[in-house]
Amino acid sequence: MAKKYDRILQEIAEKIKQTREYRDMTQEAVSGLELGVRNYQRIESMEGLPSLKSLLIIADALGVHPKELLDVPGLSNRPLKKKFPARKRKRVKST
Repeated sequence: MAKKYDRILQEIAEKIKQTREYRDMTQEAVSGLELGVRNYQRIESMEGLPSLKSLLIIADALGVHPKELLDVPGLSNRPLKKKFPARKRKRVKST
């Protein structure tokens, strides 16, 4: 099971690197002061997992919506397992 998620994380890391290279940016420019170059390098090389905050920082630095970094085949081809039912509202009687 873990291998499936490893592939998705690898695709995300590749997407981040491809976007950075397409925009002709250095790792230092993307990481900025908030993330740190070494932490960013770990994300690109799959040595570390990006947190949600890190993904938001990277997306902002690259000038893209975070959704673009997560738009990888491993995630887009996965059906939702369960649809949540609509929540029923209770009526409150006024007195």
